[in-house]
Amino acid sequence: MRRISAAVVLAGVFALSLSSVLAGQAPAQRPAPVPSPAAASGQAADVVAKYCAGCHDGVARSPSGAPLDQFDITRIQARPDVWTRAYRQLQAQTMPPVGAARPDRPGYDAVLAAIEAALLPVAPPVLATSQEIADRLASLLWNSPPDAPLLDDVRSNRLTAPAALERQVARMLADERARAFVTRFFFPWLGLDRLDKADPDKAHFPDYDVSLREAMKTETELFLLAQLRENRDPIDLWNANDTFLNEQLARHYGVAGVTGRQFRRVVLTSPERRGLLGQGSILMATSRHQHGPDAGYTSPAARAVWIRIHFLGATPPNAFPNAQPVKPEWPITPQTRTLPADPCASCHRNFFPLGYALENFDPIGRWRTHDQAGPVDASGSFVDGTPTNGVVELRQVLLQRPDAFRTAVTEKLVAYAAGSQVSGQRMTPDTLIRARTILRDAAAVRWSSIIAGLVRTVPPAP
Repeated sequence: MRRISAAVVLAGVFALSLSSVLAGQAPAQRPAPVPSPAAASGQAADVVAKYCAGCHDGVARSPSGAPLDQFDITRIQARPDVWTRAYRQLQAQTMPPVGAARPDRPGYDAVLAAIEAALLPVAPPVLATSQEIADRLASLLWNSPPDAPLLDDVRSNRLTAPAALERQVARMLADERARAFVTRFFFPWLGLDRLDKADPDKAHFPDYDVSLREAMKTETELFLLAQLRENRDPIDLWNANDTFLNEQLARHYGVAGVTGRQFRRVVLTSPERRGLLGQGSILMATSRHQHGPDAGYTSPAARAVWIRIHFLGATPPNAFPNAQPVKPEWPITPQTRTLPADPCASCHRNFFPLGYALENFDPIGRWRTHDQAGPVDASGSFVDGTPTNGVVELRQVLLQRPDAFRTAVTEKLVAYAAGSQVSGQRMTPDTLIRARTILRDAAAVRWSSIIAGLVRTVPPAP
């Protein structure tokens, strides 16, 4: 049994001014006003009836097959799988689909608040002991047993105090052993553990070699470590204006003034390379690496799916059965722009344009203005119709949905801490509920507060 508390915090609602986005700043964490549970439930029912029931009526269902034609807050617990999937899509604002009428922001907020109110547990979480916290923290960050300073805090029972726990998180992230956290969690989650299998065709990419691939991996590892150690908001992974380069990688990116094999921190003067979407490791991991006539082409589908999953936390539509393959002798992207409306484009336009915005990056992450077909066309639009011509505009649109990413990465951390593999892992209602609880209880969303929130409570029994 659950109850709706008047203290429920509106899920995933952070105000973002357009000026801060255009300035390239991470959005401020300013929660929207919290409606009463009754008001949120009533408004949510109106939103669902107006914007969802037409496709999710249990008869003429959407491809997802999820019946969302009625909103009854007392019945959400009976279908947590359906409503947590809807929560993720609504938080990312990837539903309703392209061309459909859409609720305003307060409408989205009301549905999110009502779903969260119905799913969050009545009882407060069980607090872990200092020993349990130490064991879980050392395993999470170092993949090792607790060290002496952690055990000192265990003996003094200090780890149950939030300030002491976050100090330990900061100390442990500053240690070299924190590299284990990056390579064991972030690399599999982001798909970078598959880079070693990439084999770009030398006929198309004569300058590519293994040392360049390793430099890309090192850039991302050092970048992630810096973000963790500086205790940044996770959203800064997508908008940071600095990175780590050596001469080889800087030359690959067209960045001047970097010499030698040593990696050093570099402030980026061009917005195209900001954050993860500008890094060669990500751009290679989201590309097809084949030999032959299509070896030099990018795949907008692969990159779009990656963004949907890793930033927005919303799975893309299922592939249509018996879809016609693209012609390998022609660039893939122009072919996808001319797919027939039925049955292809009606689904593809909900996510393909995210990949179009990255077309200025070739399969090994070089910047380009032309491909084999001529001038690059990086134009597209988000599901709500917002135009995205290139990576800079795409990033601006994504940053207007910061809590979708905060929730997505926290869900993955919940799964990782529980011993689950994070690569290809579909999230569950339990991971969403736990992630939202951690974020809701954080005074400020920073890496230390997320990690501390993850280890200070006992996970619910499976």
